[in-house]
Amino acid sequence: MHRRFVSCYESWLEGQNSDLTDLLQVSVTPGASQMQLRMIIDQCMRNYESYTEQRRTLAPEDRSTFFCPPWCTSFENSVLWMGGCRPSLMIRLLYSLTGYEMEAHLEEFLEDRRTPINVGMMALSAHQLQQVNDLHQRTLRTEDRMTSRLATLHEDVGDNPLLRIVRERQQTDTARNSFVAVASSSSSSSTHLGDSHAGFAAGWDGDAAAALQTYADGLAKLVEEADALRMSTARALTMEILNPRQAVELLIAAKQLHLSVHTWGLQRDRQHGRG
Repeated sequence: MHRRFVSCYESWLEGQNSDLTDLLQVSVTPGASQMQLRMIIDQCMRNYESYTEQRRTLAPEDRSTFFCPPWCTSFENSVLWMGGCRPSLMIRLLYSLTGYEMEAHLEEFLEDRRTPINVGMMALSAHQLQQVNDLHQRTLRTEDRMTSRLATLHEDVGDNPLLRIVRERQQTDTARNSFVAVASSSSSSSTHLGDSHAGFAAGWDGDAAAALQTYADGLAKLVEEADALRMSTARALTMEILNPRQAVELLIAAKQLHLSVHTWGLQRDRQHGRG
């Protein structure tokens, strides 16, 4: 099972490298048509959608593993949100590409809808900027709601039924220990007590497994929704708000950042004896 998860991620990394090569090539091709640019953007989105579908297929096998995937580096795991990058990160990346000072002057830019924002690598029109800002706010609100749901799941670990199972098992273990001396004087009593305890333990283990499964199901649902939000945010930016040239530039930056973070993470793991 573990190999299937690793294979899925490794294939995704290979696809990222391949897509980046194609993006870089078309970005420096003189006179590249809008259709050529759009074709490579569509290819990237299809590959991303395929990856999220593979994750959704694998998730039922081990629902919680995406929250701290062993196939990622320690550094990558430290910045994960719901099994991947924050959807809003791609919008932040766009802000950076457009100019580090743009976000600080957001309201000023929005006041004049006729003037393009000619800073950074791309020139966004005021209308595009408004669309990006609206998308950013919607995405942040959705992220906040999902983070709140994850916090509730975390808190549930210290609530029923797990707490009840722990307390009942502790009470029964205490009662059993108090009868050990008496039970040991009679082999039949000892056997009966042992059988009884084994039965209770099996019941607790079953209850605990059911509770943990409910928790894992909740995690899997969040990962699926997070993947959908990541996909919809990327699609809105690259296929609805930005023109093809701008979308190519954004995808190049996103893939370069992802692959670089992975490489740096591998180097750090090796430095700390983890690789």
